[in-house]
Amino acid sequence: MNKNETLEQFKWVDTHCHLQLTKDKIENLYLDNIEYLIIPGVDIESSLEARDVSLSLNKESYWSAGLHPHEADKFENLKETFDDLFNEADLIGETGLDYYRNLSTKRNQINSLKYHLDVANQLSKPVILHCRDSFSDMFDVLSEGDYKNPIILHSWTGGNRWTKKFIDLDVYFSISGIVTYDTAHDLHSAVGKIPTNRLLLETDIPYLAPKPHKGEVNKPSYIIYTAQKVSELLDVTLEELSSLTISNSNRLLSRTTNE
Repeated sequence: MNKNETLEQFKWVDTHCHLQLTKDKIENLYLDNIEYLIIPGVDIESSLEARDVSLSLNKESYWSAGLHPHEADKFENLKETFDDLFNEADLIGETGLDYYRNLSTKRNQINSLKYHLDVANQLSKPVILHCRDSFSDMFDVLSEGDYKNPIILHSWTGGNRWTKKFIDLDVYFSISGIVTYDTAHDLHSAVGKIPTNRLLLETDIPYLAPKPHKGEVNKPSYIIYTAQKVSELLDVTLEELSSLTISNSNRLLSRTTNE
């Protein structure tokens, strides 16, 4: 199967696609292999831009409003504005914990995370979580809450141990282009542990371009490389993986189809 046939034949849901942050002209992006996509915000401005792009895009899409953990020190001053956006958005996030850069205090990251989670639960909306070098605290926060809404662990990189623990919380695991990297041994092993009904795919545009485009600006069409690697790890066909991940995405969004 050649590349063009693969791109045209199978559809994918991109569950984390910052189209508003890409420098590429959106109208020039190849979206024919995208079933639909989710455009997450990371602050007030990007959340508003996510809404505007979603409303104007010539492709079915959903958008979310949230404050990235890097900006969590600012959350108290922005809470009122975010409350309005939360009510309007399709999803809540991107929020979470990032202890790799620690650009905001851990306390403020956790407080912001909990607020996003509580609002998402109250509104019965899916929530998108960023989790980097913070698996223990993220697990504790989710374990202590009584969350009934769908929870997405975006760009999941946990190994076997953390994957098994988070499975018990009935979350969704979204796999990005990182899975195509030769160094992602722990993730390669963990993908096979994820329940098939909790598996999602994403690009994280404009970041994390998969091989063979690693280091470049990511594009929606590149999701096929992530899909190819995941299908290889799971020993399923691209057709089976396409159907599976579209079904999972529909479920988390309570999206009805005519099929």
